[in-house]
Amino acid sequence: MTAPCPVSACPRPRPGHLTVCRACSAGLLRDLADVSNLETHLELTLSRQSRTGDRHGSRSADTALPYDERARSALTVLRSALVGWYRQLVDDEPRPGPICRQCSHPSCLWLHRSRPPADNLAAIARWLLRQRAALLGHQAVAEAVDELGAAIRQARRVIDRPPATWYAGPCRVDGCPADLYARHGATVIRCRECGGTHSAILREQWLMAQVADHLGTATEIARALAAFQPGLTPSMIRGYAHRGRILDRGQDELGRPLYRIGDVIALLNERIAG
Repeated sequence: MTAPCPVSACPRPRPGHLTVCRACSAGLLRDLADVSNLETHLELTLSRQSRTGDRHGSRSADTALPYDERARSALTVLRSALVGWYRQLVDDEPRPGPICRQCSHPSCLWLHRSRPPADNLAAIARWLLRQRAALLGHQAVAEAVDELGAAIRQARRVIDRPPATWYAGPCRVDGCPADLYARHGATVIRCRECGGTHSAILREQWLMAQVADHLGTATEIARALAAFQPGLTPSMIRGYAHRGRILDRGQDELGRPLYRIGDVIALLNERIAG
């Protein structure tokens, strides 16, 4: 016996023994598994290490902020949604009597659930994933799918938006503190504050040196270098690793291999020079 899925705008039916359809359940779990990656990119954008967006306007029209407002908003919304559902699952479980040693006993389940995760989005998301049975079986799980899905889509829009300009470092001409932004394809960068000029090629080399020692998954590196290496794809990076052209530098919390960005850049430069 089936019934309509209660998730907003979901046209699929759901089996009678499930609270939401299987596709919405799987989508929620995939979104939670991606929170760690999203948190990393939002923090980078928030601290302006990634310098995404268009900041080339004049000082009077567009003074650069010390953070990215859209990233801050996305982090706030995502944290609110994750913490809200963490508290929902903890508060809904009645406080038990004496704790027994059987992990499947309601007392043990409550004890495990009541242990708070670390105060970061990735840890809260992992906690929710561990409690997937309680989450997916919750009578209001359709609201969780809608709320968490909307928060994660907002985060993805922030980090995936194509930058109109790229961050080219501080000016520093005669002590000028302004940040420089260049349009892709430009050869000369002019500071909007002091009028000083800079070589776009040298500034791009500076930017690549700044990120060289950072580690990332194939997808993260392809995304980070997309504006400078348009043909680079995650599958290409994985292929280089498979053939031993670049080394696996460890794994992230989901077991995905990590690569050094500088190794990928060096390999791409070799291909261009060859």
